[in-house]
Amino acid sequence: MSDRSRTLPRTGLRSLLRAQLDRRVSLRPPTSIGVLARRAADTFGRVPIFLDRPLDVDPQQRLTLDYVEHALLVERLSAAFHAAGVRPWDRVAVVKQPSFDVLTLAAAVARLGAIPALISPRLDGEILGVLLDRLQAPFVFTDQASVEAAGLSFDRWRAPGARVIGAVEGGLPLERLWGGAVPPATPRRDDEPVVITHTSSTTGISKLAENSVAGVGFMAFLEALPPFAHSRRELVASCISFVHVRAVITTMAALSRGSSLLPLSSTDDATVIETFRRHRPTAVESHPNVFVRWERLCDHPDDLFANVRIYLNSFDAAHPRTIERFLAASRRTLPVWFQVYGQTEVQGISIRGYRRNGPRRMMSRRGTRTRSLGWPIPGVRVRVVDPATQRRVLPGRPGAIQVRTPGRALQFVGTPEKYWERRHGGWFDTGDWGRRGPLGDIEVFDRVADRIDGVRSCLWIEDVLMSRIPQAAEVVVVPDAAGLPVPVVCMRDGARLDPGDWRAAAAGLAPLGEPVEVSESDLKRTATEKARRYLLSELVSMRGEDGEAPGAHDRAEVLLREGS
Repeated sequence: MSDRSRTLPRTGLRSLLRAQLDRRVSLRPPTSIGVLARRAADTFGRVPIFLDRPLDVDPQQRLTLDYVEHALLVERLSAAFHAAGVRPWDRVAVVKQPSFDVLTLAAAVARLGAIPALISPRLDGEILGVLLDRLQAPFVFTDQASVEAAGLSFDRWRAPGARVIGAVEGGLPLERLWGGAVPPATPRRDDEPVVITHTSSTTGISKLAENSVAGVGFMAFLEALPPFAHSRRELVASCISFVHVRAVITTMAALSRGSSLLPLSSTDDATVIETFRRHRPTAVESHPNVFVRWERLCDHPDDLFANVRIYLNSFDAAHPRTIERFLAASRRTLPVWFQVYGQTEVQGISIRGYRRNGPRRMMSRRGTRTRSLGWPIPGVRVRVVDPATQRRVLPGRPGAIQVRTPGRALQFVGTPEKYWERRHGGWFDTGDWGRRGPLGDIEVFDRVADRIDGVRSCLWIEDVLMSRIPQAAEVVVVPDAAGLPVPVVCMRDGARLDPGDWRAAAAGLAPLGEPVEVSESDLKRTATEKARRYLLSELVSMRGEDGEAPGAHDRAEVLLREGS
């Protein structure tokens, strides 16, 4: 510590924060997800958790629980898993239909010192089978709907000798495991794995990222601090994939500060309208593409977002048009949109806040041709390097974006070589291409795998087109067989793209191929609602001479052969 640091006045920000940390138990860094539910119950008592539908694993089928009831459910499930034979260090795959109980089950498994692996049932069956093979978990928790959706044989559902828990043929029903004594909690240490989640399958087969107690806790602790949403006065509505590490972090941050929770298991309009009518959230988090679909709800007569003071999106950048719509829908004096750039492998990287009209000013800046995703989160370092030499590029020059962060995954389960390909000492390659902006912010052009020769940033083109075509539900720019950038456009409510509107929207942009229109069913998505670009690229390449695009085809078998 420098002399200057030692002589900072005791009334400074540093000492105030230290005093809060010493005085308020709610600001302690979150611990393992396995014991956080009990600590939150003991600290805050009966803070409510509102649900859009009862938890599948709750025998009482309640629509509202509080922290105490949730902690008891975690402990009861922990006893059930213990009765099934789960022991410390066992991996337990959780593959079930979306519900907040995915996280409740994860907490119950982690409480035993075992490692939950959260896998989306929306994955293609062959990809799901590959992940289960890689995981080699001795226990799998699932449900009948997930089994039917995957279309896998029962033998493929489990590694040799694995036990399947759940109400499925050949499985051990959870009801037969209730009633045992609750074992003592034996959570993992800070440097040990606590949960396994998978990456999005936008470019191929997902990877299984193993996250540490300290890594997940670091991000949750930052999110529990002001100015983010997790204070004791908030009602935090979260509609994100429950199998993503982001959902674990959001829940941990809320429990560590005593916030009321409103987790949504469905993104459909009817669920959102009914739930937000009954419970007026002050903070809303979701995937960027879910916010796009919700834009039509901004004008709902019940003013569903009137009480929201903070919006939060991570995973990808949200479109400026979408940010403006939601900030305008809030009736609060100074609502804020926080855009967090992050990945499963490294969690949060950078953050940027927007006030009303902020996105419009950013898009209208002269010379802007990129997405600015803000500045590095405290504790995270970012560099831009030449991928061939691994040396930093000059400021303003593009290159591969790499990060150094406590939130980095410990490994990729089953594919360690892919993990070490992206490790460069303490730095981890994000797979994104971008630069540091004039003010030190992070500007992302594209995924390295999605770059198109001669096009600086497909992401920026998508933002512009979305802003110029109000009825567009999604625009994704991908290359055709000749390498020409082609926009794939999905319009809302079955509308068609008017040729005149398209010419006006494309004016002044890089030369683009004729747009390919697809339906929502053709726009295959990942568990985090991202469009699967590799499928759209293939769809564009398969266009007939008459310009009509065939339906999108699942190419999992090709990916398997290519070893993605």
